[in-house]
Amino acid sequence: MGMGSNAKNKRIVVGVDGSANSRKAVAWSIENAHSGDTLVLLTGWHPVIPPPEMAVAYADDDTAMRTVLEQETVKAKKLAEGTGVVVESKFAHVDPRTAILDEKCDLVVVGSRGHSGIAGLLLGSTTDYVARHAKVPVVIVPVPVPVK
Repeated sequence: MGMGSNAKNKRIVVGVDGSANSRKAVAWSIENAHSGDTLVLLTGWHPVIPPPEMAVAYADDDTAMRTVLEQETVKAKKLAEGTGVVVESKFAHVDPRTAILDEKCDLVVVGSRGHSGIAGLLLGSTTDYVARHAKVPVVIVPVPVPVK
């Protein structure tokens, strides 16, 4: 299945945060892209300045998120082998919502949820924000529902 029959190669931005749902968004993007399309795995990161009582929950070091992006890029390149889909990665020192919305592209793909808990409360929903403000189509890949 492809994203259309337009001969122009597409630039597709995929939000990556290391969550299982963002990995599903990457896989969906590879499965639905055409040969010659470019997937840009994008991680936006900025230190959250929490209230002093929550300071132990956060660090201002981006090493862990850079490592996540590198690992996810390696996996995506393996998944894309033989498809003609080009996989690139980009790390931006800004809020993930800003990083995604500022990137020039034809399509944005995000998971329906990323990390939750305190980080989710402080950062808000990247997916919701991107869906409301994007100037290009947005695909929201849902969380798989476990079979009982």
